Amino acid sequence: MRLLETSVRASEGIAVGRAFVVNRCNDSQPYEKGSLEQEHTRFEQALTLSHEQIEQLATDSEIFAAHLEIVDDPMLSDAVTAHIDEGLSAPEAVAVASEELGAMFEAIDDEYLAARATDVKDIFVRIAANLTGGVKNPFEGVEDGDIIVDSELFPSDMALLDFAKIRGFVTAEGSATSHVCIIARNLSVPAVVGLKGVLEQVKSGDKLIVDGSGGRVVIDPDMATLDEYKLQELNYKALQAEQQQSATAEIYRNGERIYVFANAGSVEDVERAMAAGADGIGLFRSEFLYMQSATEPTEQQQYEAYAAAARACDGKPLIIRTLDIGGDKAVPYLGFPKEDNPFLGWRAIRVSLECREMFCRQLRAILRASAEGDVRVMFPMITTLEELAEAKCVLEQCKAELTAEGVAYREDIKVGVMIETPAAVLIADILAANCDFFSIGTNDLVQYIMAADRANAKVANLYNPYSQAVQRAREMVISAADRAGIECGMCGELASDSQATELLLDMHLREYSVNIGAISKIKYQLNKNQNEE
Repeated sequence: MRLLETSVRASEGIAVGRAFVVNRCNDSQPYEKGSLEQEHTRFEQALTLSHEQIEQLATDSEIFAAHLEIVDDPMLSDAVTAHIDEGLSAPEAVAVASEELGAMFEAIDDEYLAARATDVKDIFVRIAANLTGGVKNPFEGVEDGDIIVDSELFPSDMALLDFAKIRGFVTAEGSATSHVCIIARNLSVPAVVGLKGVLEQVKSGDKLIVDGSGGRVVIDPDMATLDEYKLQELNYKALQAEQQQSATAEIYRNGERIYVFANAGSVEDVERAMAAGADGIGLFRSEFLYMQSATEPTEQQQYEAYAAAARACDGKPLIIRTLDIGGDKAVPYLGFPKEDNPFLGWRAIRVSLECREMFCRQLRAILRASAEGDVRVMFPMITTLEELAEAKCVLEQCKAELTAEGVAYREDIKVGVMIETPAAVLIADILAANCDFFSIGTNDLVQYIMAADRANAKVANLYNPYSQAVQRAREMVISAADRAGIECGMCGELASDSQATELLLDMHLREYSVNIGAISKIKYQLNKNQNEE
């Protein structure tokens, strides 16, 4: 018996089954480099074939909708052709471009956008296979009760798998926000990712226990361990069934309604959240529109996305965060300068207020979409009252423009502030007097208060959302909101942690915006606390 562990929390649950180690060796043929013109032609042919394949897959699976935009993005083809011009063969150029663009996305300090690195790699893998022999199904031979083991699973893999057969997933690479983890959580399939060395330890046919809750994989367990985990599996499934009963419940505490919203990064996310029982969308990340395009999205493109999200909410709140990008989340077409410390640099509301025309296009789109439902606008990275006042002034200018044009919008649209800096905490009472709601972004707030990079393992012990300093900051913000009579929610990872629910309730937090997979779990915990009173 051998035990492997990881700190990455992927998809909870217990699974016992046989290992199916994925073999990704395609039917590659010897590749002989041709002339510069031939290499460009071969790449263009492989790109066209990849587009056709993805287009066909997109008719059956929404996973590939974003892939079509990426494969057609000039940024991808320009990166490859530039390396071909430098003298590399088409497959070599594809490999180098894949590393470069993948690294660019992975460096982004936003879990949703960083996970798009997997989308980019997935497409490059397909292009490379089409250059050297064609794409094959790596999951041929999967049987009932198998546990998939691979270096990394790609979004396109999800369309090839029969989830009725799969007991669990184990990967050596990947993050908790990867497509496989999102899908695994939605389908309640246990998964462990980021498990270094697993491919060296496991072979097809090995008996495995996947403990998604604890981030453990047991290889060839003894009978006592097997019996222990089978009991845990039964208990976990019983708890899941109990939690699911709370998914659509309305939660109250001392007569007050408690709302469980969801975080979303696309219209598809909004639809999934509503189906999962969300009371609304507490954080709609508008930057996905900017990140998946080679040029700034037009006002009309943004309006169509926001309006579709509002309609999907069916009258429930949709809080759209204005563009939270810059510094560490640069996009090539906006020409961001290189900064020594991007976390303290030109980002979020600072970018919007300087790029005024772009900001106006986004605000006009949000205002137009507000005619479709309860749309609200939230400004990120606010540190001064002046920033909030200026942002609100631009919003009023956009309202005046739309009124003059005879375009409908919600005149009383609510305006909120994302509290994610110590400065915002210290002037929370002043900000509360000048906006309609707060949303506490715990991910950045913890990082800034503790002066600890959340991605740096060396200071991981300091990145603690339960530290006294962070708890005092939360109390100050919630109290300021209560005194001003405005709403206060939380959209950071802490809101999705059921172990923090009672603590946050005691602080008088009444709105939780959580990961889609955590909706039923948090509602269950809130319901449990209510019933125990």
